[in-house]
Amino acid sequence: MARFTLKREISLGDLLTPLSILVSLVAVLVTWQDDKESRAKQYADNIRRSCSIVSAKLERWGTLADRYFDDIQPTLISASMETAETHSVLPARRDLYRGLMEAEGKASQRIVDEQLEIAYMELYGYVPALRPPFEKIRQQITEAQKASQSRLAHDLQVKLQDSGLLKSSDSAVMGNELRMVVQVERNRLAKEIQQVTQPLSDNILKLITLSDEDLLDPKKRDAELAIFQNVSDH
Repeated sequence: MARFTLKREISLGDLLTPLSILVSLVAVLVTWQDDKESRAKQYADNIRRSCSIVSAKLERWGTLADRYFDDIQPTLISASMETAETHSVLPARRDLYRGLMEAEGKASQRIVDEQLEIAYMELYGYVPALRPPFEKIRQQITEAQKASQSRLAHDLQVKLQDSGLLKSSDSAVMGNELRMVVQVERNRLAKEIQQVTQPLSDNILKLITLSDEDLLDPKKRDAELAIFQNVSDH
């Protein structure tokens, strides 16, 4: 009958095999953890970048809206020359109406060209909860801009009918009065847009300065996002 003997020696090869497996396993775990942290950081940075882009574009809306008042300057000159020449409101009123409509069309096209919708879609993909407050803010800016254009058209028409101004043969008399009306509305709209966008900018800064961990934690992020609800309720 064959006898079995217990081998008491352990070769170096026998030790290296399980050790190699252990080292490989640790390396895989370290690589996986590093990759996980890298993806988390990238995701957090994407949220910050998207928030910053949308915030910048909304703030730029104020600059774009202000260009409307530059666009109507030639119309004011034309209208003031008409009144100085004819001492009548009718030709000037027609030119003013046409010029204001053209300027409004340009103002609307600038917003389209700014591609705000594309910026929104990227942000909402990361943080869907931001859509309602951002949409509300955008609506407020749109309404402020339209209301401003409506007020200005009315106030300019009223100024054109001023009998004292219509008597003057100097176009600068009517022109200066029209430009004063425009400047008042220009300042008003700039202030209204700033009142909407400034709280947004302040709160965006709070959001993007969160740590990666807090920004990716749904509970902590939702608590911070609550500040945007206050902005949209204004």
